[in-house]
Amino acid sequence: MDTSNLPGRGIKPLLSLRKHYRLSIMIWLLVVLVGLPVVWIKGKSYFYTESVFQVSPNYMKTLSSDKEVEFQSNSQYREFVNHLSNTVKRYDVIQRALKKLREANLDVQPKALSERKFIEQLQKLVMVRAIPDTYMVRVGLEGQEKGRLADIVNAITTSFLETTKSEQIFGSVERVEALQANSDKLQLEITQLEAQRVKFSEQLGLTTFGENVVNPYDSMLSQARERHTVAAIERAQAQATLQAFLQQRETPSSAGRSILEMRLQDNGLQALRNEVVKRSEELGRATAGLEDKHPAKKPAQTELDAINKRLQSSEAAFEKAAFENIRTRLSATLQQTQQVEAEILLTMKTIEGQAAKYASGFQQAMRLTSDIQKREQEQKEVRDRLNYLQNERGAIGFVRLVTPALPAEMPLGVGKTKLLAVVLMLATALALLAPVALDLLDRRIYTVNDAEKLLGIPAAGWQLEVSDRAAELYAREQTRRFASTLIRNKARSGKLVFSFTSVKSFTSTESVIIDVAIALQQLGLRVLVVDANSFAPSPLFNPTLAGLSDYLSGEAEIDGLVQPLARHEVTLSGVGFGTRPDAGIQRLDRLQQAMAQWREQFDFVLISLPPILLSADAELLIDALGQVFLVLEAQSVSKGEATRAKRLLEKIDPEAVGLFVSNIPMFRGGGYMQELMVETLARKSMGDFMSLSNLRLQFEVLKARWAQRRMKPKEHPPE
Repeated sequence: MDTSNLPGRGIKPLLSLRKHYRLSIMIWLLVVLVGLPVVWIKGKSYFYTESVFQVSPNYMKTLSSDKEVEFQSNSQYREFVNHLSNTVKRYDVIQRALKKLREANLDVQPKALSERKFIEQLQKLVMVRAIPDTYMVRVGLEGQEKGRLADIVNAITTSFLETTKSEQIFGSVERVEALQANSDKLQLEITQLEAQRVKFSEQLGLTTFGENVVNPYDSMLSQARERHTVAAIERAQAQATLQAFLQQRETPSSAGRSILEMRLQDNGLQALRNEVVKRSEELGRATAGLEDKHPAKKPAQTELDAINKRLQSSEAAFEKAAFENIRTRLSATLQQTQQVEAEILLTMKTIEGQAAKYASGFQQAMRLTSDIQKREQEQKEVRDRLNYLQNERGAIGFVRLVTPALPAEMPLGVGKTKLLAVVLMLATALALLAPVALDLLDRRIYTVNDAEKLLGIPAAGWQLEVSDRAAELYAREQTRRFASTLIRNKARSGKLVFSFTSVKSFTSTESVIIDVAIALQQLGLRVLVVDANSFAPSPLFNPTLAGLSDYLSGEAEIDGLVQPLARHEVTLSGVGFGTRPDAGIQRLDRLQQAMAQWREQFDFVLISLPPILLSADAELLIDALGQVFLVLEAQSVSKGEATRAKRLLEKIDPEAVGLFVSNIPMFRGGGYMQELMVETLARKSMGDFMSLSNLRLQFEVLKARWAQRRMKPKEHPPE
């Protein structure tokens, strides 16, 4: 069946309004009832006036610095503005403002209110708002009468500016006195410290005390320590030289010539040595060849021994004298070095004492200098603060007046008439939008196009919601179209068994099967209606007779299953579910045998299956039969349920799947559905059939109903 020309669902405001007109009326009445008190309370005009002051983000330059006092972040500035905004409505600020007004002979306080109640009332009525993207703040006041609104606002603003100025440097007089006393105290301490530093200057001979001044004793002490080290080394060397000389009886190489060298180089000993050698040679020549018994040999030998002993005695005497001389010289050197070392050590001790005393005095003088500088810095800060307080307490500061409040002249606000018109417009808008919003939020399926888009297949047939006689007649036409579709499918595929399942509801499926079975039988075809709905067996069949469940369980034969089914004055052949509603579907092999026999007896076999989302038997039967129509009931099935049914059919994967959409509402069908139904039933074009416009027709119908009610005779109570 071609559904390409069917209109989509769409959201049409007029159709939504006609569908949910009760909701629109209720919303309109509710908004009006809620708005009437608002109109009565808020529908008043008023007068308004305001002044403007500026909050600068920085302060004027001080005498001691060229930098302006400023806020370091936007959040600090906003906090400061909020603080000032709350200061405007402070009790004492408003109290001083009223006092000034009374001094100026302006009595703005109502006689029925005390001063405190009037101030508390002004705290609630005065509005303080920062102007966005500026440094300015508005101070406003509204009232039912012009009165003295501008005078009150200006008085409060002036009192606020004076309060802010005085609190900006709070207690300036007391602060000046305290700072002056602190400055005098610091000056006295500086004088005392300078007198102490002068004494140290006289002791140390310095006029300047700084980090770069060098202690003169440091270089002297360094030189003394160096000399003491050299003297100690020299003393150790002299002591080691003397000790080595006494132990080895010979001078080391560093002490000059050795004793042996001195003995060998002595001229007297060398002459004596030469004489001994010469005489020894002469005696040797004289005694050469003489025997020991020769009288001349013994005197010669005696003379030779005498001269050798004389030589040895002379050398020994020389060595002894040289030894004593060198020992005396080395001892004198050691004594000299020891005395020099002792004197240098004594000098170094003296210098160390003088350096420690100098350093102690210098460090005390440096501490005094540091204390003097700190107090001078504190005194400078105190003087700077004194200058700031004395010069800046009379300055403008952060807050300054920009625009004073002007007298109010024109009333503002919305009156009762305008506010009532707004309420009526709002009620009408909500009454019109609510039905459309309700339709937009509704996730149920209403049209054939919605079902086709979700399932991805064209609809084999569709049926309108039967609400009147015209819809019933048009439904018969749609049933005959669907019957024609089944006949064409049988002619093309040769299959005559068609099963029908629903998504959740089963009443619509049963109605579709019965209607199409009647249409096929009226066309002269043999039709068998089989109830295989184990989830909810059809009440149209006699539950006491054997049916499909009895046959599948083996308790009945197939020949006795068919029973007459009377519906709409037509008798159909049908097979009920039987006497075992709790048994479910069994023995699918016997079901195939029954289908084979029914194909020979009937031209069409229409089988009602359980809902596919609620019963597992539906999956078993769809897989066994191989061909199924999904009956999707509009206004009842949601898009999510239809999507789940589609996924389940894709998992089962039968041979063929068809779509039938039932219970489609007329208004939701939209478009030309009504014209199509009228032209089908009236067999005329819509222009020829409708002699009046739609609105005129509705008006005439209402008139006729009203006339009918008036002409109806009144019932009289029985006598």
